[in-house]
Amino acid sequence: MLGSADRTGGRPDFTALVGHLGRAELTPSARRRAEAVLFDVLTPAPVASVEIAWPSDDRARQVADALAADPADDRDVAAWARLVGTSERTLSRRFVAETGSGLGRWRTRLRVRSALELLASGTPVTVVAHRVGYRTASAFGAAFRRELGVSPAQCFSL
Repeated sequence: MLGSADRTGGRPDFTALVGHLGRAELTPSARRRAEAVLFDVLTPAPVASVEIAWPSDDRARQVADALAADPADDRDVAAWARLVGTSERTLSRRFVAETGSGLGRWRTRLRVRSALELLASGTPVTVVAHRVGYRTASAFGAAFRRELGVSPAQCFSL
């Protein structure tokens, strides 16, 4: 029964409704009514995204590109500055001026954005944590929660 609430906590049985919509013999008017019911009872899933401003300064962009290629790279500002031929202070100022955040915060946002793609594909949280540069799943979870307001598990639970 479509309205069965005993197994679903008061929510309609979406499986039955979708199955009903899949019937070949459904008339156009019956299909429209069933689709209307489905759209009325569906709850949109929360969408998590992390927007990141990309620096335009050549030196800062080189760092951003390298981190995007390998979010787990844990070099500090001094190492990055040496690599791109500038001072720590200049590199730090460029990141703040062009992205609105310092390199550390920017890197965290990049890691969380990279993690979202991995988590969406079903990669386990611990594996994702290591791939994006965290030593432990709990450190990753804390950073993820600070950025998005939910844990990695909550982000993809339906």
